[in-house]
Amino acid sequence: MGSTSLLRRYHKAGKLQTPIADREVEDRFVTLSSDEARIYEAVENYISTTYNQASAKEKNAVGFVMTSYRRRLASSFHSLRNTLEDRLLAMKTGQPLQPRQPNDEAELEPMDAEGEVLAPDEVAALEREALAQEEQDDIDRLLHDIRQLPPDTKAERLRQELDQLRAAGYAQVMVFTQYTDTMDSLRDELTAKANLRVTCFSGRGGEVRDTDGHWRKISREEAKRRFREGKADVLLCSEAASEGLNFQFCGALINYDMPWNPMRVEQRIGRIDRLGQQHTKIRIVNLYYEGTVEADVYMTLRRRFNLFESVVGRSQPILSRLPAVIAGHVLDYRSRDADARAALTGDLEQQAEAAKQEGFDLDAMLDADLQEPPRPAPKLTLADLDLVVQHPEAMPPGITVKKLQDGEYAYQAPGMAKPVRITTRPDYFDDHSESLELWSPGSPVFPECDREAATEDLMGKALSELLA
Repeated sequence: MGSTSLLRRYHKAGKLQTPIADREVEDRFVTLSSDEARIYEAVENYISTTYNQASAKEKNAVGFVMTSYRRRLASSFHSLRNTLEDRLLAMKTGQPLQPRQPNDEAELEPMDAEGEVLAPDEVAALEREALAQEEQDDIDRLLHDIRQLPPDTKAERLRQELDQLRAAGYAQVMVFTQYTDTMDSLRDELTAKANLRVTCFSGRGGEVRDTDGHWRKISREEAKRRFREGKADVLLCSEAASEGLNFQFCGALINYDMPWNPMRVEQRIGRIDRLGQQHTKIRIVNLYYEGTVEADVYMTLRRRFNLFESVVGRSQPILSRLPAVIAGHVLDYRSRDADARAALTGDLEQQAEAAKQEGFDLDAMLDADLQEPPRPAPKLTLADLDLVVQHPEAMPPGITVKKLQDGEYAYQAPGMAKPVRITTRPDYFDDHSESLELWSPGSPVFPECDREAATEDLMGKALSELLA
């Protein structure tokens, strides 16, 4: 976290000529309807009661499943409903749990109550163990109430925020959610009620809505290209899009839900807060259910550390512990209890104060030494390298290159079992990063690092002779 913050500091100090967009982070609090509030509390009561009634031997498994329920509740009622329906089916049939979205939990790196990442077989074992501790009647009652709810109040707030961003000049917006079933419920809401062109990006790949209303699968590369070409107003993403997307043309992002790990939020924001951002100001909107532990925790950290707006320095130790802190709170207490919530935020305040007094202050170090490191000019630009690959005779001995299409080549060097696809165009690479390499110094397929300078000299000389 903080790479664009550093560049922003360089620019404001006159050390960097390239403008860096400013962040404007806005928090929005969604008031639950009376029915939603009643069900939210019933789910939280069920979570804490089930966990606290488990034996010491069972608590690890039950805690894992209960925190999964709580994370999904914080995302959407639809996501929790799907999870409970899967568990009820497993209870009735005696069959193993079959995740509705095979890639969903893999995107999130499933963790236990202590924040440790779990392997798939560990997850399956915990699910089986916890299933024996739950009562079918309890799940039935919760599901009955959730099924009666109208579309999530937060979904309506999302439409309002999209309207406001578009009115402010942000024609395209990225919307992030943790779970693909939340994404699935939102895409129908946005296309049916908001008349928006929506493209989805998740562990399943890309998806677009056909004229008959069905969602058609497309490649991730096509999904990125459609958004880049302005053929979608909204790119609706699960955590699968937290890395690997570079959308400097998009100036706004909405976090539909807030992961317990703030670093994930920063990864999302990094998709648009990049060097070359076309907007002078990027807008980040965070949606919270009002009066929840997530809202309390994030507001404490935002107030104390200017979270998502500045470099993470002394707050890093607190942020790394946050998933386990929230998990412990929702398991041991009823997290909508005012006294329990006040105790948690008070503890975070004390930790924040201690961090400021004792921790390593990265912000202060950057303020004291804003010197841009000297960088030698490249011997060959990317445009030069594109000319090189178009003239194989300028390549070092033993390398073969064949043009596949405009901007794309098949490249094979000595020791490579088969050719790989390369490009020298950053824009083309952004659209096809999963299937080809950007051929430049530092790439794994560029001639070895210890020979890079000599290689560039050789190619530069050969290219000069060819163009003479």
